[in-house]
Amino acid sequence: MSTPPQKILIIGAGIGGLAAAIRLAKAGHQVHVWERNEGPGGKLKEFEDDGFRWDTGPSLLTMPHILEELFTDAGRKMEDYLTLHRLPSACRYFWRDGTIIDEDEAFWQRKDVKRFLRYAKGIYDVSAETYLEYPPSQFWRAAKPSMLPKLRHLPKLMTPSSMAQTICRYFKDPYLRQLFMRFATYNGSSPFLTPSVFNLIAYVEAHFGPWYVEGGMFQLPLALERLAKEFGVTFRYHTTVAEVVEGRATTEEDESEQFDYVVCNGDCLQAKLSYLSAATSDDERWELERTKPSLSGLVFFFGVRGVDTKLGQHNIFFAEDYAREFTDIFQRKLLPTQPTIYINITSRSNPTHAPEGHENYFVLINAPPRWPDETWPTDTLEAYRNMVVGRLEHFGLENLDERIVTESVFTPCHFAHRDLAFQGALYGPVTHSVGEALMRPPMRSSVDPRVFYVGGTTHPGGGIPMVLLSGKMIARSVEQDIAKPRKRPSAKTKATSKPKPASQA
Repeated sequence: MSTPPQKILIIGAGIGGLAAAIRLAKAGHQVHVWERNEGPGGKLKEFEDDGFRWDTGPSLLTMPHILEELFTDAGRKMEDYLTLHRLPSACRYFWRDGTIIDEDEAFWQRKDVKRFLRYAKGIYDVSAETYLEYPPSQFWRAAKPSMLPKLRHLPKLMTPSSMAQTICRYFKDPYLRQLFMRFATYNGSSPFLTPSVFNLIAYVEAHFGPWYVEGGMFQLPLALERLAKEFGVTFRYHTTVAEVVEGRATTEEDESEQFDYVVCNGDCLQAKLSYLSAATSDDERWELERTKPSLSGLVFFFGVRGVDTKLGQHNIFFAEDYAREFTDIFQRKLLPTQPTIYINITSRSNPTHAPEGHENYFVLINAPPRWPDETWPTDTLEAYRNMVVGRLEHFGLENLDERIVTESVFTPCHFAHRDLAFQGALYGPVTHSVGEALMRPPMRSSVDPRVFYVGGTTHPGGGIPMVLLSGKMIARSVEQDIAKPRKRPSAKTKATSKPKPASQA
């Protein structure tokens, strides 16, 4: 090492925090990970009940080269830790009139689709190196001669059009319009409000493909935890941080320890309003309290008797009125009256995830955010569950209700409580403007230079590849700060009151 080793605390064992821990430990630093839950993964967890097993977070991996790069940079081979399988279809889409479209290789080769992908590739080419490799404060580092030919695509980034408006200019087919609008939900936003720059998501999925981790997506954080331990990273689970002041982290059990740097891998919005309040300015806190959160989710875990050959591993059943669905969520703050329904069946790839002759349905509905203490009445939730099952039966899933042998439910309140997610939002702040897309919550505290933020709620955004890149950026930023030939200034706390408990913030 050319710089002295530092003692670094990472709060949260999500994918971004694990990626940062591996890189910092590889650089020779003493890295500690404190996690309030029982194991690694963050939102990427698993749930088991009555012989069934479900992934509870991201269900698909794309851009696998970013994951492989992490192992390569650590001097390891990814295949020694994980086995990835490329899926023949990312998703199967259903409409009430019986129309079915598979998002497979033949779909991406359609003439109208290829035309749209050429447009989306231009957005990716001009923005990927800048946005995906550097934090906003270092975007200038991407200014290289190789970028000049790509600048012709800049107008695609500057247009005021929404995703939906641009998609409607490229497609007359109502099914294709709805299919491509769906990619806005990858960052928890409405396609009718989010900027058209996010049409690049379709290109990413088409170009890099849909991948699945053998054994379930939860194998990913387990593999990263294993790799981190090989470099000496220590893990403390069932450990909740109550506050961090000038590098000293205190747990809810009043244990206290001093660190040179603190990297928050929790929801940065919630953290700044609670246990990292001392590293948050009054102006920033004022802005945070007015932040609009992204989508949350209502999840039903169904253990289902029988195998339905109509279904793929990933399935979408579209709402008849897509615009109304997002109006219900973002304006009325209600569960959609006609929801789009997503079903992931991992037992298609891993038969052990369900008893023989059964399947595991992970059923997700886009939902408005909720605070931890907000709940829906049991009878309301039961009625909504019955409506969802009824809709699926109308789509052709015959006798589904009587074939469900076990079930559980996970609401936005569960995400808010388990993950300390800001109002239970799955993707941090919503991205309904270019400004919101480019200026996500900063990756470093403006008050305490020892505090950094990593993960899906900060730059560059949510999703497995994005949080892996976030971990890479943070590790590099910490290393750059350590290498500065000057003494780091002491933090000056601007908190005006004692941080609230996370459950009350």
